[in-house]
Amino acid sequence: MHHKLTTLAERRQKLILKAASQRLVLAQSMMPLRQPLIVADRGLQVARYFKQHPILMLSVTTLSAGLMRRLHIARFSALLKTGWSVFQLVRSVRQSLAKD
Repeated sequence: MHHKLTTLAERRQKLILKAASQRLVLAQSMMPLRQPLIVADRGLQVARYFKQHPILMLSVTTLSAGLMRRLHIARFSALLKTGWSVFQLVRSVRQSLAKD
């Protein structure tokens, strides 16, 4: 019985060391993704803020449309299209996650 306990304790120690090394490798692998994840998190915070304040969202949209018409800025239009696409993507992902 004592031999079994010793074997189990040794195996447990090896597994603990293996898990620690795997956590280290995972942390190193995630470092390049850190900055993009921070940007995505900030984007989600902005989306949540606009969701809580729909009047503000409407005013920003109206102001943006007015600037587009008056200034005819192609880059501004492309930026809005990209923003709208991201908004729709986030909304569809949230809906699919809510279904699960």
